[in-house]
Amino acid sequence: MREKVIREYVRKIISNKLSENSKLTQEGIVSGVLNHISGILKKANDKRFQKSLEDLAASGPDGKKAAEHLMKSLEIFDDAADHVNDKLKSLGFEK
Repeated sequence: MREKVIREYVRKIISNKLSENSKLTQEGIVSGVLNHISGILKKANDKRFQKSLEDLAASGPDGKKAAEHLMKSLEIFDDAADHVNDKLKSLGFEK
């Protein structure tokens, strides 16, 4: 049953992509479908991660401290990654 639902969902995505641009190639269609599914999975993972952090923070003072430390570390990492991407762009490398 699950496969049937997924197939129908993919058909709808392909129909939408073709209605937006009738000149799409087969590769473009596949790429569009995979990007769409990837976006959905990313949102689901982000929600799950956020819920896990909230659960950790609610587990007690040490959990709250660990969650805050992790968020601060991720913020530092994101800033560093942005800086690296900016430097690469300035050197002519595109992402």
